[in-house]
Amino acid sequence: MIKAVLFDFDETLQDRTAAFEKYMDTFAADFFPDIDKTELEKRKEDMRVTGNGGYVNREEWYQQLIDIWHWENAPSKTELANHYDTKFGDHNVIFPNSFKLLKELKNRGYIVGVITNGPSYLQNHKMDTSGLRPYCDIVVVSGDVGVHKPDPALFVYTADKLGLKTSECVYVGDHPVNDIQGALAAGMKAIRMNFGWFKDRDLRDDVPIIDDIIDVLKYV
Repeated sequence: MIKAVLFDFDETLQDRTAAFEKYMDTFAADFFPDIDKTELEKRKEDMRVTGNGGYVNREEWYQQLIDIWHWENAPSKTELANHYDTKFGDHNVIFPNSFKLLKELKNRGYIVGVITNGPSYLQNHKMDTSGLRPYCDIVVVSGDVGVHKPDPALFVYTADKLGLKTSECVYVGDHPVNDIQGALAAGMKAIRMNFGWFKDRDLRDDVPIIDDIIDVLKYV
């Protein structure tokens, strides 16, 4: 019997791709406000292509961009990475149905929560500004725990905090390894959100696939 429905955050409860577009505008305004439109669009495309959907070492990523742009007198890669970690959460684009879904799950008596990878401030700031935290019984950020998806230990840790068996939890996420394989390895059931960077990649016959987050209700 499922007692808890747990979620990834980016590309599951929020459109991280759209949020990244908004973040890039802030990044440009803060670091090269006088750049012409053609060069701005080129740099934004460079960020999209090299950004790997957010699955990068951010300091290495920014150094790569510094090199690509031949950016003279650039801030340090550490400063740029800190800009991302502190500012990205100002630009959430939450799926409208995320609020509707979490409210309905709570109304049906489910425990609701989030398990998300990332640095503590970045992911907690996203949750704080998203408006979703009040609907969550638990929010687990890997940077707070020191264990990261797909390590099953993070899923087990969350179930233990809720006083549940992992078999009483279902986990919803977009990443075929970090989310789906990690949850299954921990003994949770899984639902694949087919959206974002990993859309249509490594889908499994044994895991339900959804394109709209509200469709979680079909499987719990």
